[in-house]
Amino acid sequence: MEKNIQESFKLLPYLPFWFFEWGSLFVCSLYTLKPTFLTNNNTTVFYVLVSIWLLGGILSRFYNYERNLNFTKQVQRFILFSFFWAAFFYLATLFFSDKLVWNTLAVINFTVSLFLIKALAVIVLFKLRKSVPLFQEKILVYNADSGTNFIKDVRDLKRTGFNIYEADKTLFEETSFDQLQQTIQENNIKSIYVPLDIVLDETNAHILNLNWNKRVRIKLITNYNSPITVRNAHCYGLTQVVSHHVSPLDSILYRIQKRLFDIVFSGAVIVGLLSWFTPLLAILIWADSKGPLFFIQKRPGRFKKTFPCIKFRSMTVNNRTEKSATKNDARVTRVGRVIRNTSLDELPQFFNVFFGQMSIVGPRPNLTSQNDHYSKIFDDYPKRMYLKPGITGLAQVSGARGGIDNDIEMKHRIKYDIFYIRHWSFALDIKIIIRTVINIIRGEEKAY
Repeated sequence: MEKNIQESFKLLPYLPFWFFEWGSLFVCSLYTLKPTFLTNNNTTVFYVLVSIWLLGGILSRFYNYERNLNFTKQVQRFILFSFFWAAFFYLATLFFSDKLVWNTLAVINFTVSLFLIKALAVIVLFKLRKSVPLFQEKILVYNADSGTNFIKDVRDLKRTGFNIYEADKTLFEETSFDQLQQTIQENNIKSIYVPLDIVLDETNAHILNLNWNKRVRIKLITNYNSPITVRNAHCYGLTQVVSHHVSPLDSILYRIQKRLFDIVFSGAVIVGLLSWFTPLLAILIWADSKGPLFFIQKRPGRFKKTFPCIKFRSMTVNNRTEKSATKNDARVTRVGRVIRNTSLDELPQFFNVFFGQMSIVGPRPNLTSQNDHYSKIFDDYPKRMYLKPGITGLAQVSGARGGIDNDIEMKHRIKYDIFYIRHWSFALDIKIIIRTVINIIRGEEKAY
């Protein structure tokens, strides 16, 4: 949640530019393209023009305001956008010949208006990046050889809006890690730029761990002859910068995809199953033992933020809730044993998913006492909480579920959870869900 707010705030300064460009372009299009309209009913025409504009803008990245933007790159995008727009508009005149007609003069007038609007927006943006803190970004740069070249290239560009804090290697050493974090916090650093060869050294692996707590973004600096070349790399002069991502879910598009799936899936389960199953199970639970229908327990969620994890009550009311269940646990009721063996006690967690506290698939939320214990034993344990906890997960369908008998079992769960975080895909989520259903039908030895 904190990261989403930070990303939203990062985009906030650019909203006036987008509104100015889109609003001005819309008004200009009504006048400059009027000769192309063959009907007074502009609804269809409006949808066609907006679709053409959106498609052209996405393909040409015409409305991207990245830090290494310059006039030359913007002119290139303008030419590309104009080409896409003109081509799509011409095709529209063929498919909607009763509503649109090609008019060369009107298209030229519209293109000129587009150029003037964009030029004004970019000039104002560059001026604001030079003088207004809201449009600037504080960065920390490791000033080794490639880091020094990056600093020089950034200063040569002049329009990046970067406020650079230089640091030598002593600040990035593992013994100075606490001091590095303090420097980031005190100076409100948003990104750290580190040469790629530095982080490839095993002794500096701790630097990339900063990405796991979401407090700062890690950017890897490489030169023009680097063996690593990616499509989304940003170039500052001859220096190439690549973003280091912990998970594919660092992409907002993938997060939206996963969240939409969670809402639809959990909503279907709540309406289609829990709406009638809950009253029936309530009768059985209350007939078997006294106590509430639901067992609600605070569990550590994403970034250790606690949330009320909901289950059907499967035990007698007791004061040992921080002790995980064991085989033939005396606290488990007769009905509880059945619903635990079939994982039906976890069904209310679909409410947690629907309200955004959990996900269908993700690392399982452990007890607070387990979190405190294993965080001291395994350095990688806190990484499990990079994503929302899940009703099921890769570890659970791979045999690592149920009670934890020793530290080795937890080590295996951590391994599976980190693999899931690093290699998430929608297909992997579907595979885990299918395997979960199969395991429930077959029955599992440690489901107690």
